[in-house]
Parts: sequence; C-alpha cells; structure tokens
Amino acid sequence: MTTVAEALQIAVGLHRTGRLDEARSLYLRILEADPRNAAALHLLGLSERRLGRRDKAIELIRAALDIAPDMADACCNLAGILSDLGRVDEAAAAQRRALAIDPALEAAHHGLASLLCSRGGPRDWSASAASFRRVLRLSPQRAEAYHDLGIALRQGGAVDAGALVQAEASQRTALVLRPDFAAAHMNLGNLLVELGQLDEALVCFRRSLAIEPEQGSALYNQGNVEHAAGLADAAVDSYARAARAGVALALTRLADVLTGLGREGEAEQVLRLALTSPGSDVAGAIDMLSALLARQGRYEESRRFFADYRYPHAGDPNRFRIECLTAIAESWLAAGEVDRAVEVLAGVHGHGSRFFTVKSIAGLQQVLARQGKRLDRPANPDPSQPRICSSTLATHGRFAHNVLEYVLLRLYAEKFGYRLETPDWVGGYYFDLDDPRPTGGLKPMHFARRILNDLVTGRRDDPRPDVDILSPLFLFEHREEWRERVQSWLRPRPEWLGHVDPVMQALKARGNTVVALHIRRGDFVWFRYTITETSWYVDWLKALWPTLDRPVLYIATDDPATIADFAEFAPVSLDDLARDDLAKGGSVKPWTGLEFLQDFHVLMNADVLGVSAHSGYSQLAALLNRNARLFVEPDASARRIKAYSPWTASPAAPSGTP
Repeated sequence: MTTVAEALQIAVGLHRTGRLDEARSLYLRILEADPRNAAALHLLGLSERRLGRRDKAIELIRAALDIAPDMADACCNLAGILSDLGRVDEAAAAQRRALAIDPALEAAHHGLASLLCSRGGPRDWSASAASFRRVLRLSPQRAEAYHDLGIALRQGGAVDAGALVQAEASQRTALVLRPDFAAAHMNLGNLLVELGQLDEALVCFRRSLAIEPEQGSALYNQGNVEHAAGLADAAVDSYARAARAGVALALTRLADVLTGLGREGEAEQVLRLALTSPGSDVAGAIDMLSALLARQGRYEESRRFFADYRYPHAGDPNRFRIECLTAIAESWLAAGEVDRAVEVLAGVHGHGSRFFTVKSIAGLQQVLARQGKRLDRPANPDPSQPRICSSTLATHGRFAHNVLEYVLLRLYAEKFGYRLETPDWVGGYYFDLDDPRPTGGLKPMHFARRILNDLVTGRRDDPRPDVDILSPLFLFEHREEWRERVQSWLRPRPEWLGHVDPVMQALKARGNTVVALHIRRGDFVWFRYTITETSWYVDWLKALWPTLDRPVLYIATDDPATIADFAEFAPVSLDDLARDDLAKGGSVKPWTGLEFLQDFHVLMNADVLGVSAHSGYSQLAALLNRNARLFVEPDASARRIKAYSPWTASPAAPSGTP
C-alpha cells in the first residue's frame, strides 16, 4: 500500500513533467487522507497557479503556512503569485519572511531583488542591487543574476556615475558566462547609449537580434539608437518590426520618426493604430495626434475626435478622459480661443504632464489677454548656427521638473555657445525668458542626463550640437558658481506680480519673519518617495520659534489636513489669507488653476524655508530664494529636520590646475 510520503513523491514527479491534472488529483487524494499535510497544500497551490487560478493558489499556500509557518520555499512561492497579481508590497514581505527563515534561499534573494528593481524609486534601487549581490555570493556563475544586477545598477546610475560603470561590467560578466545571452547584449546596448557610445550600442543590438531574430524589445531599442544616430529610415524599419513583434510602444516612436521625415499622413495612420492597440502609449499618441491635427489647422475635427474617443482595451471607458480634454483644450489654444481652452479644463484635476502644461498655459494666456497683451516668442534668427532643443520639455513632469530640466539645458547651451530653443512650457511663460521656438530638423538625443551633467561640470569634453535632447533630464549638482546666473534667468514676468506679490505682502503684514514649509503628499505616496512627517517639523519649530522676530508660519501643501498639525503656531495657507483679506477688502485671491505659482512665490521669498523630502518644487524654490537666512530639509534616516544649503561649493580644482 502506498504511503502518503510515497504518493506525494509521485505527485511531485507528475507536476515536474507537466502532468498537472494528474498531479492535482493526487494532491487532493493526499489531502483527503491527511487534510493538514502542508506540503500537499503548498504543491496543490503551485498547480493552481500553473492553471491560472492565482487566488485559489494564494489561499492554499497560506493554509500550508498556517500549518507549517517555517516553510521558506512556500513563502517564496507565495511572493511570486502576489507579484503576478501586482501586490508588490505583500510579495516583498513574503520574500523577506522566506529569508528570515532561510537566509541562504537564493530564489528569495532573487525574487526580492527583482521586486525592488521593478517597483523603482530611489529607496529601492540600492536594496535591489544588494540583494542581487547576495544571489551572486550564493551562485557566482549565474549569468542571469549578473544581468539583473546590471539593470538595477543602471537605475541607480541616474544619480551615480560609478553605478553605470558597475552596470556595464555586470552585463559584460553575464556575457562572458553566457555569450548567447540576448537580453544581456540588449541591455549592454542600452547602457552604452546612456554613456554616449552609439556605434558600440548598435553592435550590441545587432548581436542580440542575431541570437533572437525579431525580438521586439531589441528592435525597439535598436530603433532608438538608429533615430539618435540620424539613421531615420533604419529606425522606421526597426520600430515597425518591433510593433509587429508585439511591442506596441514602438508605434508612437515610429510616428515621431515619420513626422520628422515629413510623412505626416503615415504618422497619423500609425497614431490612430496606437489608439486602438493594447499596450500602446495611449497618452503619448493622444498628445502627438492632437499636435499633428493642430499643425494642420484641423481644429474642429480634433475636438470631435477626442470628444468621442474611448480606448477599447480599458475596463473604464473614460480611462483617458483627462488626456482627451487636454487635447480639446489644446486645439482651442491653437485656434486662439483661450477662454474656451480654460473652460474645458476648469474644475478638472489631474497629474499628467501635458494636462498640467496646457491648463497652466491657458490660464496664463487668459491673464495676458485680459491685460490686452500676448506673449510673442521670437524665432531663431540663424538656425544654421549650433543649437539645441528639448521638444519634450513640456511633456515630462510638471513645473519644477520642467524648470530643473531647463537649467541643465541652458547651462549646457551657454557653456558651449549653442542657442537653446524651447517649446511652449509653463516656465517659459511664468519666468522672463525669451528663448526662440523650435526650428526643427534635429537628431534626438536619448538618455542624455548623465552625458549633459558630465559636460557642464567638465568631466567630459565632447559636446554634441544640433540635437533634440529628450527628457528625462535633471541636474545632479547645484554648484554655487551657477547660483547668480540661474537666479537671474528665473524671475517672474512683471505681468504676474499682481497675482503673487499680494500673498507675500499679506504675510509681511502679519509678522516680521515669514517661515514657509512645503509638505508634499499626493503622488509621493503612490510613487513611494520619502514622506516628510509633520511631527519632525513641529519638533523643529518648537525650538526655533522663540528665537524669531514676530514669526508667521505659511504652509504650502497638497494635503490641507496636515495644516492642523501645526495649530500651536497659528499657521496660514493661501486659502486662509484669501478669506481674511476678503473681509478686509484686500487683494489676495487664489489664482484659479495657478495657485501653485502663488505658493511657489512665497517659498521663493520666505525668510526661513523648509522643503519637503525629494520635492523638486520646494527645492527649486530654495535654489531661487535670495532672502532666506535658513534653509532646512528632512533627514529621514534620523527622523528630524536639519539645516542645509541649496547650492553647494564647487569641487576644488586638482593640484596644479590654474
């Protein structure tokens, strides 16, 4: 007679050979005889996962762990199923539980590292790399782990040049161990693009495709490099093949290249295909089609199309409603109907970059129109001279992100004597800038942030003129030597002072020392950025407050509930000032849709400024603030507030350098 242990061994054999129905039947028979057999529950859960019944799989594996809580492999497998369902935090907790039980469980280290790498965010990248390194200590010849470590290090390379070098070495090690590793060839190519080595990157993509022909991701990335290298026809071919291979994201890239080639009819067909294809960049396709129709003066057609458009592959038919409303507003702006554009987006709240740009520019144009003015931007007087552009300046991030990108671009342009062209963007309207409009005809420069930072800081000297430098970009250092120059660029236009100055005047009427704090919540919670705890600022204020001359506390926040945490300091917000000023017949009024500029003006002019962790908005205000005698920021590791300097001293020149 077969024992339970023998039956379990037979079932595992069936499971491993893919005979799931037979294995599942045997697991069920074992559980009839022994309902608390944790191994059978665990393995039955795995068979349910293979059959696509993930919820049932989770139920069974959790039942196994209730009986045998020290089953590390069950915790690890539970994490895999939770990850499949997008329940990343629960999955990470399950992997950590597995490692607490068995610190040498390689699969759990790899699973946790992969979760942290895919979840993203500054807090996760270094932890992900550390976990991949633990995998390699356990299995030093594992090519896949070197490949995955390279990806994690590349993410960290956004702010650490050394990480990019390590990432390259990791991918090359993966290829030494496994020369036919197509994904490692492709990801090494992506790294080389970021390091500015386009020819070497193309070689990597071709090697990857020689191993796995028509692999969509490799074709897509090859198209990026071909486009950047000026090989537009080759890029068209690569993007089209990538799209046929199932990489729908390639459609918007294909449309962009076709537009640059003057083939707008084909570009329009591709964009309309993207709007009906699963997995495509729908928001990007909406933006691009909207711009194309506006260029051709097809305003009414654009408004009708986007009023009726519904993405067919979303459970919520209104999934892209805000993007469509943005396109409609943009068509009114292009037609010179500013009030109609403002009306379309009035009361609409969103976080998208293009939505923010169109809504804000419409509001600013409306103010100018009511003053009998308009912003007439200059053309480039001589496009034949070296120039750069960033056509994506208004499409990635919002106000502060755009401004910080602009600072890097302008530092680069001025250092090498290039003229900077910019599209319409909020900072270009708000600040007193006169950069010419894009002339067009420039090759794209992808993944440029590291190269540009190295160029403006003198770490490399191979500048690239006549390129369209694409987002994301940001400045890694804020050197004191640039402070006066940057602050001179970024001053509000006189036309806006009537909306922003009264707020500061009302604060000065309440006291002699304006203390302004920025408390960021909102999308920081979704994106897992460090959250500044109000208690840290309260403790800091208790010590500071008695030392100040008639202080008044201003809170700028996207979460008004946090203001009550500062009650003992009688805090005020923009709404408070407007309400009190209204009773006195004053001039403080919320600037509808542009309140963020009034908050920014206060942060930019406060006497004491406290920023929010990882907030480009308040950190930009600190960089531009000429008045503050004290800047403070959160120290999340110490759970306190500390003083800091927004601008840092330039590195000392090497010995012997004049």
